[in-house]
Amino acid sequence: MAEHYPRGTESTLKWCNRCSRITKHAVSDGRLGRCMEHEISGESKKQKAARERREQEQRNPTFWPGQ
Repeated sequence: MAEHYPRGTESTLKWCNRCSRITKHAVSDGRLGRCMEHEISGESKKQKAARERREQEQRNPTFWPGQ
């Protein structure tokens, strides 16, 4: 059964599978939320890779033959 927290609880220490250590997790409406130590960007891994690729191309533009 899932663990519930008192409404006044804002965060708690729990094991994070992504970080592989005990980290601070948000508690929202009495339920355990996300790890607060991850980068919060709002982007998926695919979106992040595409953005990084665009930034890399801006720093090092490639020249296509015929241009």
